[in-house]
Amino acid sequence: MKRRSTDEDTFDFGARSEEFLETFFRKGAEFTEQLLQEAQKMRERIQELSEENVQLRSQLASDDAVKDLLAKIQALEEEKLKIRRSVDNAKREFQSYEDRYLEMEQELDQMANLYVASSQLHATMEAPQVLSVIEQMLMQFVGAGSVGIFLRGYSDDKTPYLRPVHAFHCEEICGTTIEWNVGPLGEAAANGVQFIMEPEKAVDESLPVACIPVMFGGDAIGVIAIYSLLEQKKKFVNVDYELFRLLAEHAASAIIGSGLYARTESVAAALDCFNSL
Repeated sequence: MKRRSTDEDTFDFGARSEEFLETFFRKGAEFTEQLLQEAQKMRERIQELSEENVQLRSQLASDDAVKDLLAKIQALEEEKLKIRRSVDNAKREFQSYEDRYLEMEQELDQMANLYVASSQLHATMEAPQVLSVIEQMLMQFVGAGSVGIFLRGYSDDKTPYLRPVHAFHCEEICGTTIEWNVGPLGEAAANGVQFIMEPEKAVDESLPVACIPVMFGGDAIGVIAIYSLLEQKKKFVNVDYELFRLLAEHAASAIIGSGLYARTESVAAALDCFNSL
């Protein structure tokens, strides 16, 4: 029974994400700098036209030149208006690019986090470490305060049930069993459907706010339960649901793989089963 992770198991996902994103953001910064330079050139052109306008007005020496000068002034005013419109359009376009850049930055950050999480989940074949990695993923990416991991077991009459194999800040679940298709955990396992409740709507602290069935071949081999969130985490966001989906799809193979590896006790022995293929 693994009750909580140790300092040796901690993995810094933030450092790996920053390294992954550095290359993507460099080109976005260069493009933003080009837009700023174009906007500066337009402002300088407007300033030049304004100065020329003042000079023309001061050079009116006779009534005969007034009409020509006024016509030129009018043309310059129209040109200035067009340039201002171009500047305004450029500003709006720049703002649009900046907003999209921020959206891409967030999307890339989420992709990097999910990539690092997925690679780390399959980076170990030790069963305790696999469970610890799942716990750390939920803590660092979702902000989970207490996590329980349940796997499917069978009673003497072959009736399935859930038994806890890992507990973090919810040690009260140790030694308990959950009936199949009973309560949020049992129903999530039996139906293969996630149970998610917004934290502010939770009324019973003994019940989890999120139950993620761990699926393998269309069958649930267990359930990951989040009982509480950290104080600064008020609600689930889109990236949380993406992580839940990733865990539902990949945690099962990591758990089963670590169990099979534990039986063979070595990589060489685990590969022997392929000799007959």
